[in-house]
Amino acid sequence: MSDQEMPEDPFGILSPEELMEIQEKYRKQKLKESLIGPVISTAMHVLLIFAASFFKGETKEANAQVEITQQIEEVVEEPPPPPPPPPPPEEPDLETEVDTVNPEVTETVDVEDVATEVEEVSDEPPAAEIMDDVEMMSDVKPSTSPMQSAKMFSARSPNAKSAALRKYGGSKAAQQSLLKALDWLAKNQRPDGSWGNSGTTGLALLAYLAHGETPKSQRYGKTVGKAIQWLASSSPGANLVYSPNLEVEERIAGIKNVTQEDLGFFAAGPAQGTGDVRVAHGYPHAIKVYALAEAYTMTGNYSIERPLKAFANILIKGQKNEGDFDYNYKKGPRWDNSISFWNYQAIKALKATGLDFEGLDAAVEKSIPRMKLMAKYHFPYSGTSKPTKGRGNAGLAAAGALCLQLLGAAKGDSNVDNIMDRIHKESIPQMDWANSPKKWTMYAWYYQTFAMFQHGGKHWRDWNNAFQKVLMKNQHPEGYWSHELAWGAGKNIESKAYQTSLAALMLTVYYRYLPSTSVKKTKPKSDAQKKKEKEAAAGEEAIDIF
Repeated sequence: MSDQEMPEDPFGILSPEELMEIQEKYRKQKLKESLIGPVISTAMHVLLIFAASFFKGETKEANAQVEITQQIEEVVEEPPPPPPPPPPPEEPDLETEVDTVNPEVTETVDVEDVATEVEEVSDEPPAAEIMDDVEMMSDVKPSTSPMQSAKMFSARSPNAKSAALRKYGGSKAAQQSLLKALDWLAKNQRPDGSWGNSGTTGLALLAYLAHGETPKSQRYGKTVGKAIQWLASSSPGANLVYSPNLEVEERIAGIKNVTQEDLGFFAAGPAQGTGDVRVAHGYPHAIKVYALAEAYTMTGNYSIERPLKAFANILIKGQKNEGDFDYNYKKGPRWDNSISFWNYQAIKALKATGLDFEGLDAAVEKSIPRMKLMAKYHFPYSGTSKPTKGRGNAGLAAAGALCLQLLGAAKGDSNVDNIMDRIHKESIPQMDWANSPKKWTMYAWYYQTFAMFQHGGKHWRDWNNAFQKVLMKNQHPEGYWSHELAWGAGKNIESKAYQTSLAALMLTVYYRYLPSTSVKKTKPKSDAQKKKEKEAAAGEEAIDIF
């Protein structure tokens, strides 16, 4: 068949142009189909990722709330109290004749160590630098009284200690002796946190606090913390202290409620009393309050407040109407200056906390006039009527003078000045370890060291030159002191801890307390200041701890 006979495109064959056009449309369709799937998939993934991220953010918020809850629970939860200590050894009874001097009655007392290399001494009060390594209470109230001022402890920071040592004649060798004593006490602390009875434990704790140590300290922190814990929650009587409402059953920091019958030692109760009130005539209870009050002021630990207030309540209620104290807080005619001194120091420490204690202001008001009367007779040991003659020994006289100094009532008192002259004349020549004239050597030296420092001037310079050398020379190589004429004669760990604590306290005299005269009296408040304070009292409390 010829070309002419072939029909025109009998099978519908397209021309090249038409075929090209169809192919182009086909490619576009395929391209479109190939793109729709990934685009839709991508969009879905984006939506899923967005939704997942939103869901994850909600989960984080929920977790944050859980973590906060856990943290709060940890803060509220308190550690369990340590196991109760073994019963303290029975203390010897002391004589109570009128004008009989036996200050060693204070079964548990601390004295500060001594330095041999004495540097230049100044009559000026130590630098009042704010403590930089001790937490202070945020609610300490301002005060014009030396015993209440937060500056009272301000020289215990490292920098201020160095300045005070240079200024007041504390040698580096003596401070090394002090550290050896603190190391020995730490090594010989019982597992429960005590060193025997509450008096010895309180004195040891006071020595660490005087050195500026707290539970946060690197070297002695655990030692201090265990001592505070034991005094607050495991010492004798800690489980017998009551709250204002005897009906309520609760337990806080080892304190539980008891019936009123268990507290019969109040107001001339039975001589044996309860808890620390019946131990060693009640000396340990007074020293325990003293130590816990300083611990609270230096740490601001709220868990100390409740037991402190309970123990302080016993002390304040145990004061006699005349202003002094007797053994076991009895309210008979007998008075006893030796035990009164520890209670006066505890009252001073309670005032320094800034806390409110029922009856504390009245206790101070009664204490000072009574001490002023006793100062006329150089603080006789004990009696049953108002003193009219005689005089106490130089150790008791120094103790009474120191209490007046700490309460801000010694300046300008001629009787206190006479006592300081007497100590300067009599006691410095008698400062002989091997030939001490009395059996209460460490007790007397403790009070005399602090009283002379507070008095200042030549009296302090001469005393400082003597006492550091004696203590340094007679410290045992292991770090403790053991005088055969002091309480317990150094025959056991508790007796050695007692003497070592007193010696250690003596060696902190340069920075433990600022002299009372160094705390400036504030000017009378103006009407504008009074108005401002009144307005602040109606809203938030105005706080000025310095």
